[in-house]
Amino acid sequence: MLQKINFSIIKDKLKNERGSLVLDAALIIPLIIFIFYFMLSAILTIQHEIVMRYALDQTAKELSLLIPLAEGVYTELDHSIIDETINKIVPESSNEFKQSVGDLASSIFLQKFLQNQIDKWLNDGADRLSIKIPPDRRQIILDTVSDHSIQMKIKYHVKTPWNETEKLAVTYIPVWTKYDSKYRQEDPSKEQADEAEDNIWSEHNFVRGKYFREQFKANLPFNYPTICRFQAGEVLAVRSLDLTAPSYSSGEQVSQQIEQEITNLSKFKGSNRDTGLTVGKINVGDITARKLIVVIPGNSTYSIDHQIFSDLTNEASNRGVNLQIAVRGNSYRYLERPEVPSSEDDP
Repeated sequence: MLQKINFSIIKDKLKNERGSLVLDAALIIPLIIFIFYFMLSAILTIQHEIVMRYALDQTAKELSLLIPLAEGVYTELDHSIIDETINKIVPESSNEFKQSVGDLASSIFLQKFLQNQIDKWLNDGADRLSIKIPPDRRQIILDTVSDHSIQMKIKYHVKTPWNETEKLAVTYIPVWTKYDSKYRQEDPSKEQADEAEDNIWSEHNFVRGKYFREQFKANLPFNYPTICRFQAGEVLAVRSLDLTAPSYSSGEQVSQQIEQEITNLSKFKGSNRDTGLTVGKINVGDITARKLIVVIPGNSTYSIDHQIFSDLTNEASNRGVNLQIAVRGNSYRYLERPEVPSSEDDP
């Protein structure tokens, strides 16, 4: 009888211990799973940040080489050296690069180049860490934050077992230019405005593009593809061509460059890029008119009423593009600046 009582007591104790273990497990296991997923999320975030930073920095280095090459295309320098360098950096799209130098920042070429290089270096970085980077809706944004530097940032997403978090990586690219904020005076005199427009032609492609974008009231991000303004259904592209450059020594070269810009705008069907406007994204159905403004210096070989521009205007109209040629300042980058007679020389 005593043995039966002891066995019953032991049995009850075992049941209680089992129940206690089950309760402990029910409390501890979710906590362990939570800690595991938290650590996994932290590791994934850090790995993504490392790889993104690597891809962004490598792409920035390559872009820093392309920027001065965009200027070299216009000059009388040995083009065999320039062409060789361009072919090394962009072997499959060297011609497309040369066609985009009218406004490199908003060119289709630059959008493709940045995206392709980011993807290339992301894959390289992921292979080095033996990880996989899932497909993502990345957005690469360029902005000039000062007179002498360009900010490049990439918006991306880190996917964890819990959620999807938007992250941002930023780097800076130096721009070697003499440009400074004096070109953006609030109320310049006519002499100051004329001097600014003369001087701007001697500045870098990115700087000059930004200056004329502002002159024509751009409202889209700096490197928004193809266009710089969207208003009441009209899309506007602004390009500046220094027709005093040796590369534009023939009418055929001028026509080819402007025809390419007409083609790009006529084929523009919107973009998935955020506009920062009330219209978040521009779709082809939102576009009711297309305008292309080509800015040239006043001392160009070809005057604004030259037949070449009349022919191009007609061609653009046939393709649904309103082409306007605008004259701003004079370029003395490739030509000698005329001497201004001193007051002592006046009769």
